[in-house]
Amino acid sequence: MQSLLGIDIGSRSIKLIEIGEEKGVRTLMAAGSMPTPPKSTTSVNSDIDASSYIIKQLVRDTGAKSDQVNIALPEAQVFTRIIEVPQLSTKELNSAIQWEAEQYIPLPLDQVNLDFTVLQDAKTTGTGKMQVLLVAAPKALIERYMTIIELSDLTPVAAETEIIASARAIWASVGNLKNYMIVSMGAQTTDMSILHNGILIFTRSISAGGEALTRALTQSLDFNASQAEEYKKTYGLNKDVLEGKLVISMEPIMASMISEMKRAIAFFGERYANERMDVVIVSGGSSKLPGIVSYVAQAVNIETQIANPWIGITKEARFAVLDSEGPTFAVAVGLSLRR
Repeated sequence: MQSLLGIDIGSRSIKLIEIGEEKGVRTLMAAGSMPTPPKSTTSVNSDIDASSYIIKQLVRDTGAKSDQVNIALPEAQVFTRIIEVPQLSTKELNSAIQWEAEQYIPLPLDQVNLDFTVLQDAKTTGTGKMQVLLVAAPKALIERYMTIIELSDLTPVAAETEIIASARAIWASVGNLKNYMIVSMGAQTTDMSILHNGILIFTRSISAGGEALTRALTQSLDFNASQAEEYKKTYGLNKDVLEGKLVISMEPIMASMISEMKRAIAFFGERYANERMDVVIVSGGSSKLPGIVSYVAQAVNIETQIANPWIGITKEARFAVLDSEGPTFAVAVGLSLRR
């Protein structure tokens, strides 16, 4: 059975997933997570060495067999744009994309690796223009991640953004839904994407996540960091705890997230006036907070559910503990599914 590793190097934890595929059947072969090593104050190299050490440990402890790896680049450090251009041939588009990229990418093009893919041609959009997904990643970022993987005695196959990996992982669980929004709530950022007929039409990343919620609790309720984290994970957005003070403390951070979600939904409404958003799917570690689903659903007035990347993947009984950890592993699962 051929298998691939998906490794998601997050700010709080490093996740590893290995999925094998044979005759169309996908099987979970290995899974694990370990805390990301704390940022070193001495050198970048020590961060790289520490991360590669953790990955080696994960490979050993999980019994992963493959040495082929797909990795995710942090959304906040990658420039992802969906642009519209006139219908062009492949050759014309290759030439035009460099000029288009200069309009959207805030770094000199010689400092980034640029890639693009046509999402829809002009006939499909009906606007006379084709939609193109443009992705630019700083070369220094890619080199850092490639070095981590190579020092882990693994072979990097591909790198893509967290949003694209999450969308792949969640695709099997959406059924026949036409329009959905994925909100990935990480430790440091919240990434949003909208898919229309399975095609990515919107992406956005904001610098607010689980760590910001924890800081809000420490500042408002005089908790230390570990107390705040424990209360957050245990009670989440439960208004009945501490006379609702937890929710009140986290409200400003949640409000900024909700505001961006509403802006994204408004963008969709303007683009597709005769259609509706079917569902909001929340993923990422912070999406596991108690009460988050009902909070988001009430705020945006759209059905909301927790991401389940395990749909369509065969799992042995020993992996049952991962059933509730789907939101945390969505990116790693999506990476491992990339073929």
